[in-house]
Amino acid sequence: MKISEKIRPLTSKPFVLFCIIMILIFCFDGFYLKPIIKDHYLDMDLKSFKNDFWKYQLLIAALLAIVFILFMKIRKLLQMIPVILCSLFFVFMGFKTFFSDIALYINYQTEKKQITKTYTVINHKETKVFWLYAGEVSSIHDYKEIQLTDQKRKANGLKSLFNYNYGDTVQITFKKGIFKVNYMD
Repeated sequence: MKISEKIRPLTSKPFVLFCIIMILIFCFDGFYLKPIIKDHYLDMDLKSFKNDFWKYQLLIAALLAIVFILFMKIRKLLQMIPVILCSLFFVFMGFKTFFSDIALYINYQTEKKQITKTYTVINHKETKVFWLYAGEVSSIHDYKEIQLTDQKRKANGLKSLFNYNYGDTVQITFKKGIFKVNYMD
């Protein structure tokens, strides 16, 4: 077999179109969705979402399977079930992050209610320790998350977090979207 015959399937229109679509999907995810998610969600909210999102991903996979089955002939369906299940598994695993990023974007676009959490400021200026305490589970320790929270507060015309002293209380308003994940706007 000549090299040109081996390369021919890689240059076919469907394969090139598939590659272009995949590149566009991953560019959309990496350059558009990820920055939005990074600018509006805290890590603790993302972790709790990813622990619960498997239910939604299972629903998405089932819907994809139904759509796929509707486009196939019923006679060939029984022969194709193993291929369908295997394909859905790989699609599910390959696009898991993309589907969760889309869901977080939808969550950000659909505000259901606002939640106000009260934090106690832990600020030791001598040792350069700063964090927001609201119990073990919902405290904000990470410097990037504190910066994000401070940036959102300043954008809303509120006092900077770093102007508070040890023991002061701060209220931070979160919005909750359709998937019940907190985000800051």
